[in-house]
Amino acid sequence: MTVTIESLDRRVTVLEGQVKTVSHFAGLAQRRYEATAECVSHVQIEIRELRAEVNERFDALGERVAGLEERMDRFEERMGRLEERLTTVGHRLTDLERRLTNVESRLTRVEHRLDGVEVVLRSHGEMLQEILRRLPAAA
Repeated sequence: MTVTIESLDRRVTVLEGQVKTVSHFAGLAQRRYEATAECVSHVQIEIRELRAEVNERFDALGERVAGLEERMDRFEERMGRLEERLTTVGHRLTDLERRLTNVESRLTRVEHRLDGVEVVLRSHGEMLQEILRRLPAAA
């Protein structure tokens, strides 16, 4: 097999074309890598900003929850005091009801006594009328 300059020249031309192709694809790959690295950098920045924003919102939410917990504690204290007062009022009402029942019983007894007194007075009145009828007429 003889090697000629023409055959070598063609082989060199083919190899040069292949080098150009490889170089072109290497450039594309390099640019793609750089673009990807830039995108990753932008995404990382976005993630940091988003993470910071989320942390701020969580902090704000935590503060609001703490405020609500304080308000809830105050509300529970007020409810406890109200419950104590209602219990006291309930005891007073029970005592008042007992006392009113006692007064009602006494009034019922007084009413029965008055009925008896009325009968006695009527009887005395009838006796007095009878006595007055029997008395001689005044001259």
